[in-house]
Amino acid sequence: MPADKKDALAFLASAERDLADRRGAALLEVPGELARLLASVAAAGAAHAYLLTEGD
Repeated sequence: MPADKKDALAFLASAERDLADRRGAALLEVPGELARLLASVAAAGAAHAYLLTEGD
């Protein structure tokens, strides 16, 4: 984890985007209800990544 606040936020946003991308890709491999849940979690992660970089 970077010591600088701005670098730490960028690091966290990048990790969150990567995780949201992996969850999005997994949607193709899971059945209906689980896919809907996973889509929701992926969308929340993408929003979190956006909020971490807001104001840059």
